[in-house]
Amino acid sequence: MEYAEMPYEEARKRAVRVLEDGYGDAVVLKDEHGYWALYYFYWAQTPPPAATPHWMEGPLGEVGAIRSPYEMKKFLEEVGEPDFLNDVD
Repeated sequence: MEYAEMPYEEARKRAVRVLEDGYGDAVVLKDEHGYWALYYFYWAQTPPPAATPHWMEGPLGEVGAIRSPYEMKKFLEEVGEPDFLNDVD
């Protein structure tokens, strides 16, 4: 399965690290190519189990290069990407 289509629940099970803040979750996966960050933007709420990532970054050489959801959101705004903030309520 390609990471860009990976449901939140499955990504959490395979995660080597999860970054959570008020903007969403960055679920970090690792494979033979490096680290991948799957971003699910649902504010401080837990994303639905079947939610697919709003954005993906990688492969990166080290886990420390992964941006927090806030940092990624800010970056996406700066480069003109649409707003990927969902609400599950």
